[in-house]
Amino acid sequence: MSTTGKSKWPLTLVAAAGLLAASTGRALAADEPAAPESGDKPPRAAEGAESAESAEGDELGEKGEAKEEKESEGAVVAGADLVLGWGNVPLAVLNPASAHVAQNPQTNTYGRSDATSSNVQSLVLGLGAEIAEHVGLGVRVPITFAGFSPNGSDSRSTAAAGNVEFEGEYGGRVARGLRLFGALGVALPTADGDEIPPDLNAPVGAVNQAAFDRYSLAKAAAYARGYEDNALFEPHRFGLIPKVGLQYRVAGFTLEPYVKVENLVATSSALASNYVGELVGALRVGYWVQKQFELSVKAWFNTGFAGTDEDKTTSASVEPQVVLRFGSVRPYAGFILPFAGPPQDASFRGVRVGVAAAF
Repeated sequence: MSTTGKSKWPLTLVAAAGLLAASTGRALAADEPAAPESGDKPPRAAEGAESAESAEGDELGEKGEAKEEKESEGAVVAGADLVLGWGNVPLAVLNPASAHVAQNPQTNTYGRSDATSSNVQSLVLGLGAEIAEHVGLGVRVPITFAGFSPNGSDSRSTAAAGNVEFEGEYGGRVARGLRLFGALGVALPTADGDEIPPDLNAPVGAVNQAAFDRYSLAKAAAYARGYEDNALFEPHRFGLIPKVGLQYRVAGFTLEPYVKVENLVATSSALASNYVGELVGALRVGYWVQKQFELSVKAWFNTGFAGTDEDKTTSASVEPQVVLRFGSVRPYAGFILPFAGPPQDASFRGVRVGVAAAF
């Protein structure tokens, strides 16, 4: 096993829009639940949470919102967001002629297979807090595991850490039921893994299989999450991610759009491109059927505008979600369905389960 390499955190406890998809201040973890209007509850931590509270917030009006904002100051939100994914990934494999013979560094060679069956589990742990009025800080830590089943070769697995991301956010209410926030994320290059050349054909002795496998693992984790948070899974890249979003809540409904730019700068000369740029936009719509139960759907796209031809693609995904609320704890689940771009081309699907809690 090798070691390598959301959610952001809500400023106010009210925005819980997704423990993994997310941003520092609106949700306890990127794809967490969205909290009720009556007081920003942990957003990034669970994928939705609000119906009755939203109604209560409507009744309270501006006084109620002000009270809720005050009560949320200093709140700490923690979350865990797990995505289980299945699909095909690029993998370094022994060429067919040498797959069933004893390895000989002088004669056996590795090639690249772009359709290797895989299963991946990516866990993003998040912690966030409002450190001052309208100001929040958060951190996300990705941990990934995967198994690969190349044709004609033995199955193998690996594990790694992703890029640790810190995020600062500033936001506040601009109208009744409407909040605006801006955030800046910094992803440290803590993920490991070597890009697999498209034309790989190298002797066994010249190939670092473990490093190539960690690259495949990072790719699988990004595919399974529908290319929404690639900055968490880019080996040897430093990320700078500005983001802006809105949260609107009324009568049990929650509407949460955001746009971010992932600027990924190479920290290794071995990478094919020194800079990869991606524009990501998302919209989450939820409705609290009951005080403890929200149904929602989230859709997003990722357009690569800089990098190699492989990077300059557009992908899109949709995720129906269910969020529960038990006091300050919000478990949630969703199904990630890519329908365009590399994740869809690789036949990836993902199941998300997670929980966010405020303290």
